[in-house]
Amino acid sequence: MGRAGSGGQFGSAGSAAGGAAGAITGGAGGSAAGNGGAPAVGGGGTNAGGRAGSGGSHAGGGSGGASGASGGSGGGSGMTCPGAGHITYTLAKSASPTATEQAAYDKIKVAMDKAITYYDCYTSITKSLNVSYVPSVETADGNINGSIRFGSNTTYMDYRSAMHEIAHTVGIGQASNWGSFLANGLFTGTHAAAQLNAINATLTKPLYPEVHADTQHFWPYGINQQSEVKGEADLIAHCQMVVAIREDLGLK
Repeated sequence: MGRAGSGGQFGSAGSAAGGAAGAITGGAGGSAAGNGGAPAVGGGGTNAGGRAGSGGSHAGGGSGGASGASGGSGGGSGMTCPGAGHITYTLAKSASPTATEQAAYDKIKVAMDKAITYYDCYTSITKSLNVSYVPSVETADGNINGSIRFGSNTTYMDYRSAMHEIAHTVGIGQASNWGSFLANGLFTGTHAAAQLNAINATLTKPLYPEVHADTQHFWPYGINQQSEVKGEADLIAHCQMVVAIREDLGLK
């Protein structure tokens, strides 16, 4: 859990200031990451089965598709969004879910819908995801093949963990050339560095002066711990950093 290849947690916390006009209302963060909040986790998950039907579009506000699957429901209304993202997902479901499974599906849907609202508003990424509930998964994982799996620990059925896993599906720690941008614990991409500098310029006490990374994650703003999120500005900064890193990786 936590950052792959790293034994520690973040030792400082803070919040990015500002954000676009008409910002979405976000949840309040927990304690500083160095104080041991739950890790958002991420790693190379495998695609857990095929879709059990065809789901609706998150951005379009569709309700569930064919039996056994559920599509994302609509994004926010009346907000001004600088991005034009279009991330959709299908949540695979049992034909006759148990009470535990249904409770998990409900939590996962809430988490995914909120996470995608931010990605659609603050990025221009298009991605179709296959989301599933797999009790044997320890926490949650995301894969560039579009798979996100949530395990039985409901702590991770949270929008912050969902945003972290979406980042993996769009290339963070998963792109074939990720390793070529790692040097001495840093991510060396120029777009990422410029974006972090722009964020830090709005802060009285920046978290880090440089973009750090390991074989799967980046920080700050990678949401590698749920407790890193102190407010909505941190969620927006996450999206901005993902966009910048993808530009370095050559992903559009």
